[in-house]
Amino acid sequence: MLGSRFKHVLLICGASPLALLAATTAAAQTTDTPEPAEVSAEPQIDQEGEIVVTGFRASLGSALNAKRSETSAVDVIKAEDIADFPDNNLAESLQRVPGVSINRAGGEGRAITVRGLSGSFTRVRINGMEAQAISSATTSDRGTNTGRGFDFNVFASELFNNLVVRKTADAETIEGSLGATVDLNVARPFDYKDFTLALGAQAGYNTLAKNIDPKFSGLVSNTWDTGIGRIGVLASAAFTRRNYYEDQFGSGGWNPATQDGGFCTPVGAAVPSPALNPAQGTTLTNCATGVPRPAAGDTNYALVNRSTVFLPRLPRYGRFHHEQERLGVTGSVQWEPAPGIQIGGDVLYSDFKAFREENWLEGFSFARAIASPNFGKPQTAIREAILRNAGTSNTQGANFGQTVYDIDYGVFDGVDVRSDTQYDRFRSRFTQYSLYGKFDLTDRLKLNVLAGKSSTNFDQTEQTTFLFGRNNTRQTIDFRDDRNMPTIGFGFDVTDPSQFTLAPGSAEIRAAPSFVDNVNKMVEGNFVWKATEGFTLKGGVHYDRFNFSITPYQRPNNFTVPTVSAADLAGMTHLVEGFGKGMREGVFPTSWVAINYKQFAERYGLDDYTGDFALIQNLGGTRRVQEDVVSAFGQVDFDLSSAGAPIRGNVGMRYAKTTLDSTGYSPAIAQFVTVENSYEDWLPSLNVVADLTPNLLIRGAVAKVITRPELGFLSPGANIVFSGTPNINSGNPLLEPIRATTYDAAIEWYFTRNSLLSAAYFRKDIQSYIQNQALQQTFNQTGLPASLFDPNSGLDPNVSVFTVNQARNTPGGPLEGYEINYQHSLTFLPGFLKNLGVLANYTHVKSTITYFLAASSANTTSRDLLGLSRDAFNGTVYYEDSKLSARISGSYRGPYIIALPANNPLQDLEGVDKSLIFDLSLSYQLTDKIKLSFEGLNIFDRAYRQYIDSDRDSTFVYSHTGAQFYLGAQFRF
Repeated sequence: MLGSRFKHVLLICGASPLALLAATTAAAQTTDTPEPAEVSAEPQIDQEGEIVVTGFRASLGSALNAKRSETSAVDVIKAEDIADFPDNNLAESLQRVPGVSINRAGGEGRAITVRGLSGSFTRVRINGMEAQAISSATTSDRGTNTGRGFDFNVFASELFNNLVVRKTADAETIEGSLGATVDLNVARPFDYKDFTLALGAQAGYNTLAKNIDPKFSGLVSNTWDTGIGRIGVLASAAFTRRNYYEDQFGSGGWNPATQDGGFCTPVGAAVPSPALNPAQGTTLTNCATGVPRPAAGDTNYALVNRSTVFLPRLPRYGRFHHEQERLGVTGSVQWEPAPGIQIGGDVLYSDFKAFREENWLEGFSFARAIASPNFGKPQTAIREAILRNAGTSNTQGANFGQTVYDIDYGVFDGVDVRSDTQYDRFRSRFTQYSLYGKFDLTDRLKLNVLAGKSSTNFDQTEQTTFLFGRNNTRQTIDFRDDRNMPTIGFGFDVTDPSQFTLAPGSAEIRAAPSFVDNVNKMVEGNFVWKATEGFTLKGGVHYDRFNFSITPYQRPNNFTVPTVSAADLAGMTHLVEGFGKGMREGVFPTSWVAINYKQFAERYGLDDYTGDFALIQNLGGTRRVQEDVVSAFGQVDFDLSSAGAPIRGNVGMRYAKTTLDSTGYSPAIAQFVTVENSYEDWLPSLNVVADLTPNLLIRGAVAKVITRPELGFLSPGANIVFSGTPNINSGNPLLEPIRATTYDAAIEWYFTRNSLLSAAYFRKDIQSYIQNQALQQTFNQTGLPASLFDPNSGLDPNVSVFTVNQARNTPGGPLEGYEINYQHSLTFLPGFLKNLGVLANYTHVKSTITYFLAASSANTTSRDLLGLSRDAFNGTVYYEDSKLSARISGSYRGPYIIALPANNPLQDLEGVDKSLIFDLSLSYQLTDKIKLSFEGLNIFDRAYRQYIDSDRDSTFVYSHTGAQFYLGAQFRF
């Protein structure tokens, strides 16, 4: 006979078919895991006698209890109070987790790296559903996210109740992660008792921008016992506005002196460079108009114009102005019609708007060859030069084994100087709807179902780069006092608009707006059956459809610009002022002329892309992917403690079949091409925990995992050259995923209340990796559609050999490391010192991946994975009593690689330098309902540095954004 709960389920499902499409939250949100009640915070007693634990110490204790009771290796971060997460940014909260480091953009956490694996290897779920969040950044900060990584700066942290980082795989957790699965969970009404209201307000101050910005948050929730069961409704919202500056030295990369035709040759050179051009003033005695060639036998030319000497491509300083608005809203409804039955729905909406104006003053000639209508490096003469010995090059190529040099001091004539303004405006909107249901069919059998849709619409309506300037002037570059902040000078008054020209030959205007859309739709169902004492069977199915598309636009010709008179130009410019605060004084002009973008745009049609600024679709950059995943799992959870063995764990198998359609544009046939691909994976996993004593346990785990290829690799669009040396440059829609076998072992000692000392070892044997590689193949071996082959080329698709540059599955390599984690609530100390506590963790990771640098299989290098920092540590000292809570935290991340090979020749890689950032937080409980707070981010205004070439370590970017402080108050009822 059916139990009464089962009858209730049948009645509800009959009345509401959508209930069968609802779901449990993902494993991180599962309420089946008991939450140990023992925490050592100062408790508050409500009027009905219920104990409500709040505060930083309480959140730590609750998180440790959750970690301890889990079978898989997890780390948890919980809100200190209602709508009160420990940090202002989710990424900055996650960096406190052992093994997690973050990438920053504009001084704010954007993406994460887990155990050395970048964000593209990490799967992020919100309320149990996979989600994709997109933002944009400067070019040096990797621009717009068009991959699988997740941008955490899209969301306000106040919207979330807890974060869970799952570092080991189990069968019931959705596949796709090689690094970790991160669960972001919003609050729900049943999390609170009866009516709950929380309101917060903060004022933010930035030490560089020196302005005040607002921040607001609120949550309201209530539950009611009705004739149809218990019902709860919750809504929350958060709004932040932030205006700030970023001051930066940028090199634009470094090039060998001989790149782009080299510098202007001396008088009497056998082959004068540049070639004679009377229109540009190039003669046997002049490099350009008013720029004499160096004298015959010039020693400076001989010293500098070699492939072993490197100079910045765009020596410059810049002032960035950022404006951001972030709005987040959540809604949740829960219904419990009978004990053991829960149905609910969640809505999450985020609207992230950003505007950024980048203003640079730069020497432009070092970055280009001579090409009409431009003037380039061959028209630039070297007048003085001092070199810095940068060691021996280990980069394969012309400089291998030779001593290489960076320019340390130089004076150059014939430099074209540009005032460079980039105007970016984007809006990223994330929306998620989900329905879930949890049904206790009997005392032993439970059914969970979930369905939902999430979407991200990223509209970069403006990305315009505006350059105008002055040709053939003098520039000095001096790195002798500081390699990160050189002294840069010009031969004219850069604050006088009449010294600049806006006309063909001295100006360029680029426009490249783009639009990205991601949509995830999913439905899943699973059951939990307690078969017998100590053994629980789990099983389920999952379906997910992911659609990705990007549509970029561009100008047909960036050099089509109007000729603007000197008087008109003066009226359409403004001064960039106040540059350089917090940097080395006197290294650069504090003010310079920049375009008044809005005035120019309105006058010439740039604001609506009309006339000469009409846009065309960038067909080569347009691509779409549709990915369907069908998966199923079976898992056994076991607990042998009742049999006298203190061992628990789970063992299971997950099956996933991935089918995708990739669409890209092929110039060869001037049309879009779609290619299908599919692959399947069987993914076994095992997690075991041995509770050696009540406070000491060891963990072990092994699993097979996958990470699907980055979206940018999958386009079938191909540029095919049939004449001369046949070659193909294309994406690869036939890529297989990155596959690995992972091993984990840990020991955890919970030696006193709210305290932990643990050590973990992990290893990931990565069987396959994905990187661009050039090979010799016939056309049919590439897997590209036959429609792309030109039958009139005279070539045989089965015999003729092409040089094919394409993303490929290549051999991977091992990744291994260890984590040490220490948390201690120092309650044994006397007096007020008992309120102190410390948190500290350290992670060391190493990996070896063979990177292919050219067509020859011998041209390789072994390096760490992109994004991997070998060393990272975090430390926090906190104090908390019944009124005052205070803490200061430091986060260190070692250097890591962001590009290999480098985007500039004869250099091996680009990377980000080590960093150590300090944050602080203070709060005071003024009354039972009112709390005051003071928070500081990057309180010492530590700079951010990128470099190029591992041997020379030349500065690519050096910037600072100022320290950020917040003063606020929270009301809670």
